Amino acid sequence: MTTEQAAASNEVAPNVDGSPVPVRVFVVGDVRVYRELLADALAREDGFEVDGSAPGDIAGMAIGMAEPGVVLVDTASVPGTAGVRALAAAAPTAKIVAVGIPDDEAAVLALAEAGVAGYVTVEQPLDELVAAVEAAANDELRCSPRVAAALAKRVAALARGPRGNGDQRLTRREREIAALIAEGLLNKQIARRLSIEQATVKNHVHNILAKLGASRRDEVAALLRSHG
Repeated sequence: MTTEQAAASNEVAPNVDGSPVPVRVFVVGDVRVYRELLADALAREDGFEVDGSAPGDIAGMAIGMAEPGVVLVDTASVPGTAGVRALAAAAPTAKIVAVGIPDDEAAVLALAEAGVAGYVTVEQPLDELVAAVEAAANDELRCSPRVAAALAKRVAALARGPRGNGDQRLTRREREIAALIAEGLLNKQIARRLSIEQATVKNHVHNILAKLGASRRDEVAALLRSHG
């Protein structure tokens, strides 16, 4: 099997001597000591090769030059999902593994929609980080039970479609309020911004959550993207 054929079948072509090609990893993190410790830890593991490391603001250019197989990203080092999308665009063939994520459903869903292929929460140890990187390189997903549950719940929600009866499209006013919810505004702030009653905002929020199939306000931004 040639190198090109192996890549096409998601298999790693062996070296000339028959040994497996190591997983090439690039580490992104703003705290130099932290990213260098992660890079060193991965470099000591069998089957891994660290291509480099960089802070979030210049990582895109460095990743594009290195062309790694996996990009390990400290999510505190990139500006939300936009930063993750920028890294994914810089290395379209690489798998993105997010490290240091909160054990939070909304955060996981937003990262998944940004293209993240692996998740390591703030509570997981180094061996689970290594396993997550290896799994991502093999087109597999290794994550905490809570993260897996959040992803499964989202897939099920998409399969069912939006809850409710009749036309599920958001009205113009609902789209306007949904955008403000995604910005983090509370009902009182939205009412003041739009010069409407707070009770009216509350009714709109209820309808928005029902139409998007959401259970909490913090899911709105991710759901708006998925439902267009």
